[in-house]
Amino acid sequence: MSSATTKGSTTLRKDIQALRAIAITPVVLFHLWPARISGGFVGVDVFFVISGFLITSHLLREVENNSFKISDFWVRRVRRLLPASFTVLLATALSVIALVPVQLWLQWLKEIQASILYFENWILALDAVDYLALSNEPSPVQHFWSLSVEEQFYLVWPLLIASAIFLVRKTDWKSRRSAILALLLLLTVSSFGYGVYLTQTEPAIAYFSTPVRAWEFGVGALIAFAPAIRNATAKWIASIFGLALIAYSSFVYTTALAFPGYWALIPVLGAAAVIWGSSNDGALGRVFALKPLQWLGTQSYSIYLWHWPIFTLLPYALGADLDTLGKIFALALTLLLAKVTTAFIERPFLAGGRVPRFKPATVFASLIIVSLILVGSAAVGIEQAKASIEAEKKKTDAQFNGVIDCFGAGARAPGKDACTNPKLKELFPPLASAAADSFWPEGCPTETREDVQPSFCEVGNGKSEIRIALVGDSHAKQYAAAFRDLATQNNWSVEIFVKGGCPFSKASRIREDSVLTEACNKYVDNVEKIILKKQYDLVVTSQRNGVAWIPTNNQSQEETAIAGLKATWSSLVAKGIPVLAIKDSPMPVPKVIRCLEIKTLKECSPRRSEAFLFDPQVQASKRLGSDLVRLVEFDDIYCNSSVCFPVIGNVVVYRDENHLTSTFTRTLARFLKPHIEEALVK
Repeated sequence: MSSATTKGSTTLRKDIQALRAIAITPVVLFHLWPARISGGFVGVDVFFVISGFLITSHLLREVENNSFKISDFWVRRVRRLLPASFTVLLATALSVIALVPVQLWLQWLKEIQASILYFENWILALDAVDYLALSNEPSPVQHFWSLSVEEQFYLVWPLLIASAIFLVRKTDWKSRRSAILALLLLLTVSSFGYGVYLTQTEPAIAYFSTPVRAWEFGVGALIAFAPAIRNATAKWIASIFGLALIAYSSFVYTTALAFPGYWALIPVLGAAAVIWGSSNDGALGRVFALKPLQWLGTQSYSIYLWHWPIFTLLPYALGADLDTLGKIFALALTLLLAKVTTAFIERPFLAGGRVPRFKPATVFASLIIVSLILVGSAAVGIEQAKASIEAEKKKTDAQFNGVIDCFGAGARAPGKDACTNPKLKELFPPLASAAADSFWPEGCPTETREDVQPSFCEVGNGKSEIRIALVGDSHAKQYAAAFRDLATQNNWSVEIFVKGGCPFSKASRIREDSVLTEACNKYVDNVEKIILKKQYDLVVTSQRNGVAWIPTNNQSQEETAIAGLKATWSSLVAKGIPVLAIKDSPMPVPKVIRCLEIKTLKECSPRRSEAFLFDPQVQASKRLGSDLVRLVEFDDIYCNSSVCFPVIGNVVVYRDENHLTSTFTRTLARFLKPHIEEALVK
């Protein structure tokens, strides 16, 4: 984020400072009150345009004056951005260690490391590919994704300008300018086209991708080439039009949009119009010059740095979620720390400040040393987190090895199997690590959302005469640990074919785009072919309830879902392959883990009548009318006659808002076993 100066001078452009204020305001308010300003995330796009314009303006001026040096540019970026960002990252890391349960350190400190090295956007993009990582609790440095994109732009753009100058092999300004403009147009158009494509095929990755976002910087850079608007009325129209586009997208857009894609054009063009309008005179100029706007614009970088760590970590310090008063306090604290950071950290490092100018080599050497210290410190915390998680895993395994009847689902065993042991004194897993309590067999590949060919994953005895297939979406995958235990104990072979968001059904879930729907359909077809070819002794399946389905044959969504399962299961039954469907678990209260941390167990227990959503497996198993199709229900384990429990037998049931912890599914294994054995007797 460069200082807001014009192309040809060092005069402060108050319109750009005001635009910074206009950009940071919806971002911060969106993170506090997302329902009130649902498109506030577009403020980031406005910042990208501003950066593209300012950086390109500075570089063009240097090229024209024959003073362009890449090392000098990078030194200015380091002096401008890194002192404040490293300060915030250090404070955030210390706060995480002081306030946050150690089980969250592993993910969060890794992201702090990525933020120090400015590739946080790619960490989040990789998490977006991993279906199970989508439930990760947002880290306090997640907002560094946009700063990472900016730093990557600052790294590459001057190199591309230097390449254009080298290729044109001419020293006159006009030739160099034309070469840079041609390269800029090519990159901007290519990036936009790629962004539209990737937003349709992999929207979560597209959101964080630098190549996808590059065109937004490019639009700002193009304004640096555009002739200035001279007419005062035209300036006013351009600025007002741009502000209207930004306001529209801030209040009308929602996170449901396929963003960035085409939708990013509106805020991006809006920001470009405001910059091009350059309204620093007249009535609009006086509005832009208002002290509150100029103050916010000056503090915008520090505000952006501080706001998200404060919003995410303050609830841990207070021991409660932020209510309205808490949000106001968080906002005030953000503004205070931003002011202090700007005054005592940012400004001293800028040209003319109290910090002396160092040679590029000295600056880069210092940068490397500081980065290594911060990354190394985070690494120590990560190792401590790994040790803590491993210790908890051993404690949990000890409960299973001790055959404690009351552990987990055993506490709800009916009749002669009723629990007789005393209650345990602690929770497994601890609430702090419940979100990470998932299992996937070591060495098994994880299906991504675009995969159509099933990967081979086996647990148990591969040479066993009894071969079972576990198929379905992530709600089938959550039973992987239970089937690992059962396969090992009973000398079975269990092959697992699961894909997040992709139930084993001929019906199609409503998804964000048709590409993922088609990939899911092909994946299910290929799994079905494998099952029919291998002739498994049993197919076990489960799927998420309460999801939306694409209606077919003028049927309702519910009837479509039932018909899809019947069609899939019928093909197996026709070959004599039995099917065992596990009815899905009840839905917990929103943010169930957080609820358990700050509220009573009763407050976190939903009503039984409201917790069970529509599960097509129930009706499909009844309507198919085959002895080879069975349904397993654990309703009375999850719930009594009134409510459903988020903790059973001292085991935390849920790891997020719809998935079970692996620890709890392992305690269900003893109840699954008789149903499996019965189904195996054809």
